[in-house]
Amino acid sequence: MFTKPLLTVLAATAATVAALLVAPAAAHAESNGGVRVMPLGDSITDGFNVPGGYRMNLWRALANAGHPVDFVGSQFNGPADLPDHDHEGHPGWRIDEVDANASAWVGGTAPRSVLIHLGTNDVIQNYNLSGAPARLSGLIDKVRAAAPNADVFVASIIPLADAAREANASAFNAALPGIVAGKGAKVHFVDMHAALTPGDLADGVHPTRGGYDKMAARWASAMAAVPGSAGDDGNATTLPANSYISLRATTACCTTRYVRHQNGLGYTEVVSAAGDALLKQDATWKVVAGLAGGCYSLQSRNFPAYYLRHQNGRVKISADDGTALTRADATWCPKTGSGGVRLASWNFPGSYLRHINAELWLATPGGTAAQDGTGSFVPDITWAVASPWAP
Repeated sequence: MFTKPLLTVLAATAATVAALLVAPAAAHAESNGGVRVMPLGDSITDGFNVPGGYRMNLWRALANAGHPVDFVGSQFNGPADLPDHDHEGHPGWRIDEVDANASAWVGGTAPRSVLIHLGTNDVIQNYNLSGAPARLSGLIDKVRAAAPNADVFVASIIPLADAAREANASAFNAALPGIVAGKGAKVHFVDMHAALTPGDLADGVHPTRGGYDKMAARWASAMAAVPGSAGDDGNATTLPANSYISLRATTACCTTRYVRHQNGLGYTEVVSAAGDALLKQDATWKVVAGLAGGCYSLQSRNFPAYYLRHQNGRVKISADDGTALTRADATWCPKTGSGGVRLASWNFPGSYLRHINAELWLATPGGTAAQDGTGSFVPDITWAVASPWAP
C-alpha cells in the first residue's frame, strides 16, 4: 500500500517505499448518466501497480450486463481505455483516515452503491489492530447515514504475502461477517480474500493485473446478487406491436427531438405540432415483428419497404433485401431504461441506438469509437415511446 510520508514505516520494503508517492490530484469528474457507484478504499482501489485496478473490468462487466454505471469519487485515474476514471481510493490511508472524510464524500455524490475494501494499511502499519473491526463498523455507519438508500458492499481484505501480516489480516477479516450481519439488509459481505491467492500479488501487497481482474469478477458477482445495486435498467421489455410510434430523446438537452430519417440517414430533430407533414412522417415508425426472427423492427411510415438499421456504426433506413445481415441489422430488442426504453441491437446485443450531435449511431458502452463516449451515454440511449406524429 502507499503510506503517507509522516507515517513511513522504518522497516518498509522497497515496494512500500516506492509507494510513498502521492497520488495525482483529480483531473475532473466523468458522468455517463448511469447509476452511481463509489469504489471506496486505499491504493488497491486506486489501482497501484496497475492503474485503474479492478475498476477496469468491473465497469465493463456491469456494462455488459446492461448497467453502464457511473463511478463517483473525488479521485481520478486509470488508463485511457477505462471508460470512467472516478473513484474514492486513497493510497496509504487507514480506516480512520477514510472515516474522517466519508460523510462528505458519500453525501456529496449520493451513490446508489458503495464498494468498501479497506483495512490493509491498518495491518501494514500495525495500527491498533484490535480496534480495526470497530473502526470499520463505524465507517459503515457513516456511509449508511450519508446514503441511507445505498447498498453497501464490504469486502474482506485480500491476502498478504508476509506470514505475520497475513495472520493479522485473517483476524481482521474474521470479524467482518458478524459486523456486516448486524448492519441490516442494505449491507452485504463480499469475501474478497478468498478470490485471490498470494500468487496474484505483484509485490506481496498489491494485485497483479490478473489479481485485479479477479477482484472485479467478485465485485460484479456480489452486485449481480443484489437486484438494483447497479440499477434496475436493462431488463427485456415490449413495444406496442403493429402500432405507429415516435421515439423522443430523453437527454435533458434534447427532449423535443425525435428519431427521424432524412436522405436515407437517421437523425434526431425537433418536431412540433407546427412542423411540416414530411418531418412528421419521417419521425413516425411502425413497430413490426423483428426481421431477424425475434424482438422488433421499425418500419418507416412514409417508406414502408424501408426499416431502421445500423451499418458500419451509422443508423439509417434500408430496404429489406432478404439477407440475414440486413435483417439482423434492422432488428432491435427493447430493454427497460429510466424514463423510457433502450433499443439494443439484435446482432450486437451490448450496443444501443444512440443520438450524438443530432445523428443516430450504434454505440457500445466502453467502446473506442467516437459514438461510444461515456458522456451522457445512458440518457442518450434511452428513448421515450411517444404517440406517432403521423398516425
